[in-house]
Amino acid sequence: MSIQRIHSGWNQKGKKRQIGQIASALAVSIWKISKKTLLNLENEGFDTDTWTDRIEILREISCFQVYVTINEITGFDDERKIDFITDIAKKLNETININQVDLKIPKENIKVKFINLLNERMDEYTALEYKDEPSYKASIILGNHLMQHMGELDNNWIRMYVIDQEVPKILQSLRRPIKSLVNK
Repeated sequence: MSIQRIHSGWNQKGKKRQIGQIASALAVSIWKISKKTLLNLENEGFDTDTWTDRIEILREISCFQVYVTINEITGFDDERKIDFITDIAKKLNETININQVDLKIPKENIKVKFINLLNERMDEYTALEYKDEPSYKASIILGNHLMQHMGELDNNWIRMYVIDQEVPKILQSLRRPIKSLVNK
């Protein structure tokens, strides 16, 4: 099946989608945004030393986006929202595992499984206020977690760069698929 056919098939007006299909599509968007953010950081001169560091950064950015997604979704009752977020987490976990294998990153190099990391980060982030966008403190937390996986070069500046430059880009990029896939 060609990409054009997949694209036009997905965009068929009025076609009902299952929640798992929508979650999977949103997980793909989250992963792409995470990769773009990592690329932006590297292009700005922030240092990542190993593929393990890069995967860890992608995982942290993905966790932050799941937090944003939880707060941006409207129109779902609590049970449906939990199912939806669980489906996103499963798809992201699968994607991370595939990339870890493809990059030949040993399992012992990854400190915490993605689902466990996601649960830890959700405990951190959800304790904070979310009013139209993540609080400043949530952005600081993301920056702090990214600092742990960046090289020593300009490490002190990563937090402020993430807050000022990357979080707004993440929000803008993530709200588009949320609006088109979920909040129609």
